Amino acid sequence: SGGRFNFDDGGSYCGGWEDGKAHGHGICTGPKGQGEYSGSWSHGFEVLGVYTWPSGNTYQGTWAQGKRHGIGMESKGKWVYKGEWTHGFKGRYGVRECTGNGAKYEGTWSNGLQDGYGTETYSDGGTYQGQWVGGMRQGYGVRQSVPYGMAAVIRSPLRTSINSLRSEHTNGTALHPDSSPAVAGSPAVSRGGFVLMAHSDAEILKSKKKGIFRRSLLSGLKLRKSESKSSLASQRSKQSSFRSEAGMSTVSSTASDINSTISLGEGEAELSVIEDDIDATTTEIYVGEWKNDKRSGFGVSQRSDGLKYEGEWANNKRHGYGCMTFPDGTKEEGKYKQNVLVSGKRKNLIPLRASKIREKVDRAVEAAERAATIAKQKAEIAASR
Repeated sequence: SGGRFNFDDGGSYCGGWEDGKAHGHGICTGPKGQGEYSGSWSHGFEVLGVYTWPSGNTYQGTWAQGKRHGIGMESKGKWVYKGEWTHGFKGRYGVRECTGNGAKYEGTWSNGLQDGYGTETYSDGGTYQGQWVGGMRQGYGVRQSVPYGMAAVIRSPLRTSINSLRSEHTNGTALHPDSSPAVAGSPAVSRGGFVLMAHSDAEILKSKKKGIFRRSLLSGLKLRKSESKSSLASQRSKQSSFRSEAGMSTVSSTASDINSTISLGEGEAELSVIEDDIDATTTEIYVGEWKNDKRSGFGVSQRSDGLKYEGEWANNKRHGYGCMTFPDGTKEEGKYKQNVLVSGKRKNLIPLRASKIREKVDRAVEAAERAATIAKQKAEIAASR
């Protein structure tokens, strides 16, 4: 038997019916048009069909006890997930991909989040292969960048949730969770997959301050020349000169053309970039431990131009004991704090001799190499999933 049934809440059902329950094929529309399910039913429960939400999002697949369960495909905005479902959540194995830019995750899931082993491909083509916990990169893994010239430019804060292509809010835009914050007081600008720097944050900050000071002197000189012309223009230049002397950005059309996001207090555009001497073909790889989506623990990061760091990390920065090798073969080793060497030997061809620090650096380098070996194994497992 069957027919059309209208419910008190405004919903309706049209299709097969048995023992007072939907059975066979039928279409059920929620109250006030809140979504629609079309497909097969068994004693009041959906079995196999398509659910369409008012937003246009859809799920096509199998169901159990009123929940998505088994195999199905979800289309949600630009994102498409194809794979297994467990009690209403993405579970076990699946692939989630952005139709707009090719960002993708392929691997295992638990309770709707990446969990176990998987490969994430970012919008610029860079990848992470390794372990995941609760939607975040955690455990051991390998992050490979694309050439610097092709890597996505990141301005922090970019990531609106704990996950890159896990976030519903990012809408599949530039999906790069690696942004390594630039110097305090400037826009955080970095490239996807690049966290190594030949200079420490402290050095960049010094040169940045010098740059602003030089600019303020120059604008001050220009101002004095124009003071004889008591015009509105000179009044305006007084204001901008005052701003620059206070360490804020001078408002110039060229600066705003370079970077439309400059605002007062952020310095000039060209001073906000972490590195300006990296060749466009340079790539960077990190092999090691991860925690809460960031390089944390022991690991090895190496750029194709020869820059290399082996040792301890915290939140995408060199933190703890380690050794930095520069392209010219010189080394810097000792204890780091937030990317800055606080004790040990600065860039020098003569190796570190102070026994206590020497031992700690050696242990950290060995631990980093062990972590790198494990990370490569975990990446292979992730790639085979």
